[in-house]
Amino acid sequence: MAKVTNTHTKTPIGLPDGSVVPPGGTIDVPQWVDYSKRQNLGFYVESGVLVVEAGETTELSKEELMARLKALGIEVGANAKPETLQKRLAEVEAKAKVDAIAKLKEKGIEVGDDVTLEELQAELAKHP
Repeated sequence: MAKVTNTHTKTPIGLPDGSVVPPGGTIDVPQWVDYSKRQNLGFYVESGVLVVEAGETTELSKEELMARLKALGIEVGANAKPETLQKRLAEVEAKAKVDAIAKLKEKGIEVGDDVTLEELQAELAKHP
């Protein structure tokens, strides 16, 4: 996700998904990583008409989101929107984290809630 600001005072900027950044306005664009390589948007960013600030979460392309979901055993359709994939990934990762913590606790291994899913999976691999 990225926050995209239009610094122009008169001209709205249309994005490929149909959303519009109004003059002087800022909108959240979940799929910015997919649009950022487009020549016309790149021109606006280079010239300072569009200012892009990365969101709180790491931006993943649609392909990366689909790959991460597949690695977690979830198949998704190729026509799924990036924001839908991001939401689904967050849900699946949260459930996987809860399940991994429960499995480790069953084995007598205490872990905090601040560990990542990858760290939990590595710990599970150490204790089959």
